[in-house]
Amino acid sequence: MITKTVTVTILVEVTVDETKFDDAFMADFRKQMYHFTSLDRHIEHLGQMHARGLYNDEDFIEGYGQAKEMGIKFNELRVESAKVTYT
Repeated sequence: MITKTVTVTILVEVTVDETKFDDAFMADFRKQMYHFTSLDRHIEHLGQMHARGLYNDEDFIEGYGQAKEMGIKFNELRVESAKVTYT
């Protein structure tokens, strides 16, 4: 039996409706989910979840609601690299 570890880097473009991320939303999100203090941190978080295959544009995203209602869109630009390590 062989085991391989694969590291993949994916570039994901994330679009959000910044008007939905108002002070009330940000405060509620920090209270209920994670202590994110900037829109950039939310975009990074959303991109990571999409890259891991957890969510797409059509999904309900925990902490955000329906992606479409928040103006959340994902666009995978390309796979940047893939590295196989034998263990």
